[in-house]
Amino acid sequence: MIDIVHNLPDLGEWADRYIINLPQADGSATVVTLSGDLGAGKTSLVKEVAAHLDITEDITSPTFVIMKAYPVVNHNWIKRLVHIDAYRLDGKADLEHLGWDDIISDPGTLVCLEWPEMVEGITMPRQVTITITIGEDDTRTLSIQEG
Repeated sequence: MIDIVHNLPDLGEWADRYIINLPQADGSATVVTLSGDLGAGKTSLVKEVAAHLDITEDITSPTFVIMKAYPVVNHNWIKRLVHIDAYRLDGKADLEHLGWDDIISDPGTLVCLEWPEMVEGITMPRQVTITITIGEDDTRTLSIQEG
């Protein structure tokens, strides 16, 4: 599936329509991987997901802390949003050291993983892959694969 978002603020509507309405995975977390160039809108998309989950904390890229987790109280199955920026990780072992197996074992967790190519080969439960590319006039093309 491919969607075009005409500007970054429209990511909120798209996040609400698509990501917030993902069905719960059976027995594991749902992982949304986000790929794209620097500035493509990966963190902006996570901010919009958080806003639609009524998370009031300021959402910033966890580039230096690698991972941030936020409790969710107003969603039918998402109880925790975990935001991971793998840009500075040196392979899947780094992510495993952060407790990856525990994170993905919780079916109430939605994981947004930026830069998944940095942890290639990591075990993924139910996964949605989103690649964001910047087009003309600051549009964003979102290529979505489920599987």
